[in-house]
Amino acid sequence: MYYRLPDGEPTGNLAALIPNVINPQALTDAELADYDVARCTIVYPAVEWWQQRGARQIDTAQTPHVITWAVETRPLEDVRALAWQRIKNERDERQRGLMPYTYPSGDTHHNEMTEKVLRDLNGQATGALILSSMGVTDPVMPWTTHENVTHYLTPAQILAFSMAALQWHSAIHVQSQTIRAAINAAETVQGVIDAAVWPEA
Repeated sequence: MYYRLPDGEPTGNLAALIPNVINPQALTDAELADYDVARCTIVYPAVEWWQQRGARQIDTAQTPHVITWAVETRPLEDVRALAWQRIKNERDERQRGLMPYTYPSGDTHHNEMTEKVLRDLNGQATGALILSSMGVTDPVMPWTTHENVTHYLTPAQILAFSMAALQWHSAIHVQSQTIRAAINAAETVQGVIDAAVWPEA
């Protein structure tokens, strides 16, 4: 890459910077400098979610010159907003995740709580209420887990499973609100960073 001194935009098209030279690639660094051009490398700094790229910096002490950017910490309110958005995104992902449940057989299996599974579960719960009102207590209601294992449950067991799913879903929401309160209470960027973390399961 090349750029026009002192702070031009880097380009791979050297001929565009020195149009009057037939073979500009053959020029030495000293000869390029006569045309106010220098070779350069671009270094993109790693930026964390609470940071942003700042002013461009050019190190001319080495050849090729190194062009990079300062890394700045975002303002506190911006970091708060970003932190909460990250927590909401993870909350949604967790709520769509695999919910463990120990079935009456004693086996623990999982269900991925997608919109389809939630609709199916809602339908099963409605059916369980109807069957319960009819006095049905036998395990006549099939439910297939993420592991492709089918359990036959009673209406009461389906309702218990449905309630467990609701509680699991709600607990994740409550945890997100607890984190949100900690984010809003933090008085420094580092405090927000420390607060915006889901506890280990």
